[in-house]
Amino acid sequence: MRCSCRLCGTYMVQAESEQLGCVCPECGNRCTDCLGTHTVLSPEQIRALADDPRFAENKGGEKWGD
Repeated sequence: MRCSCRLCGTYMVQAESEQLGCVCPECGNRCTDCLGTHTVLSPEQIRALADDPRFAENKGGEKWGD
């Protein structure tokens, strides 16, 4: 995925290096926003989602986990 730089708005490209992410060719800013890093949920957070009404039913009308 590609996105625009948060600092200057220039179209960013994926970096070809040891570090994952994108780099801005204009200002050199690096980010990993589009990669979804730092978004891993803990087991407790996942369990809490089971009680969230948004996830109460799947498309077949059955309760998740049953």
